[in-house]
Amino acid sequence: MKRLLLLILGFFLVAQTAQAASDCPLKGHPLGDGGWTRSQSLPLDTRDVRIRFENGATARMKAIRLEHREFQIRLHWRNKTDWSMPIDFGALGEKLSAAVILNAGYYDENGRPLGYFRSGGKVFNSRVLYRGRKTFLHYGALFTVGRTEGRPNIVSRENFKDSRVKEAFQAGPLLVKDYKPVQGLSRYREYLRATRRTVVGLDAKDRLVVLVSEAETRGISWCELQEYLALPESEGGLGVRDAMNLDGGSSSQLWVRGGVEIPGRPAPTYIIAAPRGR
Repeated sequence: MKRLLLLILGFFLVAQTAQAASDCPLKGHPLGDGGWTRSQSLPLDTRDVRIRFENGATARMKAIRLEHREFQIRLHWRNKTDWSMPIDFGALGEKLSAAVILNAGYYDENGRPLGYFRSGGKVFNSRVLYRGRKTFLHYGALFTVGRTEGRPNIVSRENFKDSRVKEAFQAGPLLVKDYKPVQGLSRYREYLRATRRTVVGLDAKDRLVVLVSEAETRGISWCELQEYLALPESEGGLGVRDAMNLDGGSSSQLWVRGGVEIPGRPAPTYIIAAPRGR
């Protein structure tokens, strides 16, 4: 009898987990986008992402993929005097020798970072918010750049160690970990709310993968993002190992030297990728 009860309990838990992993009300189907395209002028790949949903709406995003051996990845802080002014990506790209610029984490009305933020040897906010808590998962992860090789990484706030990074900021939630959607996000409104998103991830080869919603688009929810990010490339997804959500909505923006520009409202913090040796 005891064994039967354990089997029933095990079946219930498996069924409950499976349901939690696929409870998005709208199922997205990636459209044939031709996969990754190698840039003719930069050592990176681009991809036009289209996801069609059951109600006929389409989410449109731009994806970028690059290796840290080819790029120096760092954060850029726009100081208080100019962060609220419109940004000229071309001019900023020239100033920083950057090939890729995208918005980073959350900030308050005065342009101060919400959560930990280190850039250029300076710590702008030393607090790792909500460490030790099981809530506030929208601050559940940190994007970091290692001190030695400049390797990008995504870690939970519980595992973050300040001594090992030269650049880092806190945001979230953690969407994918070890190729699987992270559970526990369904309590948040954003789990089902479709809006513009900015996401960073890492694939099996430790390449940085960036995904940004286009300016005029349906948008995409956290749960829909999780399914697409974890879906293997052979099935039309991105197949990333780890991924985290950054600031989204009107803050979502991307610039790539050579023609890609997705505009957004001015922000104080950005992720920069500059070609090495140039």
